[in-house]
Amino acid sequence: MLTILYPEVHKYLKNFRFGLMPLFNVKENRFLLVIKALKEHILTARKNGEFKIYFLPDRTGSVSHLGFVTAFFDDHDQPLVVLTGMFARDPMVEDFTKLFSQNEFDVYFFDEHNREFFGAKALNRDYKRFSTMLDTATYPELGPSEVKSTFERLQHYFAIRNIEDDKMAYSVILGERLYSDDIILMDNSGQFHGVNGLENIVPIAELIRKNEPGPMQEKDIVLLMTRVFEKHQIFLNPIRTDTERELTDMLVVTDDIALFIQAKDSPNTEEMLARSITRKRATIRAHIEKATNQLRGVLTYSLENSHLVVKTDGQISKIPLQGRQLIGMIVVKELFDYDYQECSVSLLELVRAMQIPALLLDYSQLHEFTFRVRDANEFVNGIYTVVRFELEKMSTLN
Repeated sequence: MLTILYPEVHKYLKNFRFGLMPLFNVKENRFLLVIKALKEHILTARKNGEFKIYFLPDRTGSVSHLGFVTAFFDDHDQPLVVLTGMFARDPMVEDFTKLFSQNEFDVYFFDEHNREFFGAKALNRDYKRFSTMLDTATYPELGPSEVKSTFERLQHYFAIRNIEDDKMAYSVILGERLYSDDIILMDNSGQFHGVNGLENIVPIAELIRKNEPGPMQEKDIVLLMTRVFEKHQIFLNPIRTDTERELTDMLVVTDDIALFIQAKDSPNTEEMLARSITRKRATIRAHIEKATNQLRGVLTYSLENSHLVVKTDGQISKIPLQGRQLIGMIVVKELFDYDYQECSVSLLELVRAMQIPALLLDYSQLHEFTFRVRDANEFVNGIYTVVRFELEKMSTLN
């Protein structure tokens, strides 16, 4: 595994959100490729034995190209993607040119927590055309406004791609494995130490998640939340002492807020990835309705009580609620852009009825959110901003 041979790769991945990263292997005198993506993307690549890279032109600007959209086709019309913007004078541009000028290279897949799950030898059959295109391409300047615009246009142009764009995409074929596909990772790093509910557990992570995917997803969400909150502020699966039943999937408590999180996931298997978009959407909507009802229950209970008494790791915590703003959050596996408004209706109705801010996110959005904000205050203010926006939009439409 790359992280065993070169553990220093983690320092490069730490501040890398998602996308493609070329790295030069000095010992072998050639470039390799790291892809940072969600578990669904990685499993799709492994299942299909390939992925495609769309080197998208700038159809309206003064430069020739914007960057890469790397597509993992679980669905022909709406595949899973990661975006990689390209910018003038960025040293990575030269590295990409050298990487894709190779007809073969090694590729390693990491998830959002920088866990390595898959490695294979890659065949770049169309490397001559790819190399020529990269050699002559020009890119936007690197700056805050240009970065935002570049990623927005990459997303838009891919959404309206045509048959010719599909034909021009570069196929990367995955062949011989660099190590076994059957990877189970045990986390002995101590990064969960201090989280209420995880003191006596050695978490494991797998790419394929069958039967009960929820517990792994909840721990992944805990890791995301530790980017923003102190570990001792996070409670995983807190148990009500009066009923011995779970209060909520996750609870985050600061001096100012009590954030209740309900999480819903689906198995990450080849069979699940092969389901139609229609069926995936139906599953997500059912998850959102169930989570909304659960959130309504825990918020109602919290409004009716002056404090919470919960148990985690065999320890009892008494949490006063006076002076703390109650906030709700639902995290699901994925959301489709055109579905967000309809999927949010029941939760926004809860917000209006209870006068408590609550936000619907998919897992990828939560990763992006916690990656970009600097602290808990910015995170909470972001929730307020989005909820206000969604309520105003709902009022306008009604």
